[in-house]
Amino acid sequence: MAITGLSHEQFQKILRENLTPSAHVTTPERLFGREKALRQIDRALQSQGRQIFIYGDRGVGKSSVALTAAYLHNDSSHEPIYVICGETDTFWTVVQSIGKKVIEIEKRFETPAKASGFGGTVLGIGGNYQPATPGSAEIPLPTTINDALDIIRYVSSKRSGNLIIIIDEMERLVNTQERARFAEFIKNIPELETRVKFIFSGIGTTVSELIGAHQSAGRILETIELEKLHHDALWKIIEGVATKLNVEVDREKLIRIGQLSDGFPHYVHLLGECLFWNVFDDPEPVTKVGIEHFKEAVKGALERAEPNLKYTYRRATEKTRNTDDYQEALWALADTSSDRRQLLEIYNASYTPLMMKRTGRNPLARETFNQRLLSLKKESHGSVVIGYGSGWFGFRENILRGYVRLVAERN
Repeated sequence: MAITGLSHEQFQKILRENLTPSAHVTTPERLFGREKALRQIDRALQSQGRQIFIYGDRGVGKSSVALTAAYLHNDSSHEPIYVICGETDTFWTVVQSIGKKVIEIEKRFETPAKASGFGGTVLGIGGNYQPATPGSAEIPLPTTINDALDIIRYVSSKRSGNLIIIIDEMERLVNTQERARFAEFIKNIPELETRVKFIFSGIGTTVSELIGAHQSAGRILETIELEKLHHDALWKIIEGVATKLNVEVDREKLIRIGQLSDGFPHYVHLLGECLFWNVFDDPEPVTKVGIEHFKEAVKGALERAEPNLKYTYRRATEKTRNTDDYQEALWALADTSSDRRQLLEIYNASYTPLMMKRTGRNPLARETFNQRLLSLKKESHGSVVIGYGSGWFGFRENILRGYVRLVAERN
């Protein structure tokens, strides 16, 4: 045991309550750096008819902000209603799912009601008693906007006080017709009780990407773009846990964790969890996090990263030829947190210094380096890079940049 005076169970409890790389945050004291967003949501929810729409990159914490806000404003006698859009969902099935949330799960899956009685021969002789069974309950699939509004009215009749309904991952509704139906629904939300409020959430750079350009809906929505967290908010996540564990994480490592996480809280939680487990597993007592703890944390974070990020990286780089070229091109592109970078700046400011640290590797000519970046735009490389014209490049999904940074750090 490397942390004096702390049992295995106590250590696990501290990590479980403060670092959640695979779960959403639902309380404001653990939602670092989102005070402004919570304040904006609070004020918008006090405005009659106003609803919330949160959007931004994957991994910036949209669901955590939505859930935290919902728990703050929902009546304490019941939980908020939370539904996730799936790739096969329609507007109708999502609304149906909201209705199902107020029906006990047992009633949704049990067989239809059946009276008690005897089976078998006449008068029950030789037969066996069959007890009654409870009936099942089901919410019908709506077919019109009025049907959908009636389902929400039914839901509100089953809940007292303020009710917050979260509809998350709206980007998965790829059909523009389904998004248009949501826009039409949003326009009619003011017809419902004022105590019922909606929080919508999805990956996108604009709300119009997620519901289309529907002006009436836009007037009802308070749009909140979640940007990546600033470094000081990321550091607080690590510092808070370190204080509870009575270990020190020096400023240099905090800065490095902030850089590697690229503003995404998911990576900070993942790195922090791996870091502190390495401290706890150290055979010698530890009061200050060392460089070996940090290096092992990077390796551990890569091993535990999302499988789709690993697959995407490998598809982009692992080729029969020039694998190192493609890796180094991605590392150079990920060297800063800028979403768009110009070729000359990437080559001179990031790629050339990087290659000076690579033993046995010579830098590519700028024209060849440009070809590698252009190849990373192709479907054969997973289209991980996107071009913006005139030699400007960026990652198609910014969360991949954090994974690329971890790989570069390990190497």
